[in-house]
Amino acid sequence: MRQADSTIKGYLYQFNKSILEIMKLDDDDEVVLEGTIEDIDILSPTSTTTIQCKYHEDKKFLMSSVAEPILEMLCNYCEAVYIGKNTKYILYAFFNDNVDHIEMTDFLNFLSKTQDKEILIKYFHRIFTVPEAQILNIANKSKKTSSDKETLISYYKANRARLSMRVDIHNFWNCFHYIKAERFDQLKETVIAELSKLTDPDTAASMYYPNAFSFVALLSAKHQIKERTVTKKRLLSFLADRKSVLLNKWTLEATDQRKLLKAKKSYLSTLLASNPDVRAFVFSDAFLSNNTETIIPFIREYLGRYYKKPKLQKPPLFVFGDNSERIMQDVVMSLYKYQQQVHTGFVGTQFLADSFIHNPNCPKEFVCKITQLKNVSSSIFEQCQVNQLYIVGAIDDDLSSQNYLKETLDIPTTKELMYIFDLTKTLEG
Repeated sequence: MRQADSTIKGYLYQFNKSILEIMKLDDDDEVVLEGTIEDIDILSPTSTTTIQCKYHEDKKFLMSSVAEPILEMLCNYCEAVYIGKNTKYILYAFFNDNVDHIEMTDFLNFLSKTQDKEILIKYFHRIFTVPEAQILNIANKSKKTSSDKETLISYYKANRARLSMRVDIHNFWNCFHYIKAERFDQLKETVIAELSKLTDPDTAASMYYPNAFSFVALLSAKHQIKERTVTKKRLLSFLADRKSVLLNKWTLEATDQRKLLKAKKSYLSTLLASNPDVRAFVFSDAFLSNNTETIIPFIREYLGRYYKKPKLQKPPLFVFGDNSERIMQDVVMSLYKYQQQVHTGFVGTQFLADSFIHNPNCPKEFVCKITQLKNVSSSIFEQCQVNQLYIVGAIDDDLSSQNYLKETLDIPTTKELMYIFDLTKTLEG
């Protein structure tokens, strides 16, 4: 658990640094999140700056702790020199007992003495000139046998003193900068201060910061580089378009959860006050898998609160992930036991969109519509006259529309869902 917490905090730290770097961009510059070189690649028309973030609250600085990121940068520098590319390298690191800078001689001394087999095998042929073709062929294999690895290790241990660098290490060191980083909370406050230049401090802290964090975290997970490439203008546009705080695992990790959920509850209260609105819920498979026993109580509580006046209120829609048919059927049967009829859009064994939309051949007193994600689209939601769409969990489908409000609630349990929809007064239990 301790290691997992440390890993998560490392990601959170990196995302904070990413927000700060985006906010400092010039108009023509871009940032690549989880870049092709390091955690953050800053691209200007004339150069590239790459930043690797390291955050270790419980570790003292040791050369062995930063050797690999420096080696990755050195390897890239060798390639950049070969193709004539101008690149700067920054290692932004926090340690409990930190240093102000790293001496080149200390790094070279580490290379001359290290017994780390992974470092020898992974990096030495990329930073040193290896004159033996046979050794170089083994080193460049994508998959190495145990015998291959032993051959390389033995070779480097016997010959490293005579191997020369593929580039001038002094020139690399002039392009490399070690920055003694801020503590986690200090960096967070620096980011919020930067966002406060856009709005008042309260809005910057309570809405802009978690939304910027969500923006960076979600884009960092994208597969395509172009999807992870960001400008300052794009981030500012994203922040301006958001009317409330986005909820997902990263914003819940990065901020005070209770304050965040309370703010979302307050925002939703204005939407829930509108009786005539048609609301739709889409539950992801992952969310349903983690909340199998509590999804029925949520739906029944919701209907009891927000569909108790059929003449004034409209039946909601509940949409289940495509791999959650069994859970959906359990919900249907549970409502049936309480004499609450549902409309599924099925005629016999076939789902008919027209039936789902216009409600023929279904009980007149049905309390909700229920179906699976594969049966719906933004067009069907529009034809059902949906006013508010709530995505609970993370799904691949976009389902956006100019004709209704879409809120993504990527939260872990129905406990948070019950709270923000005011079906329970506390987050306890």
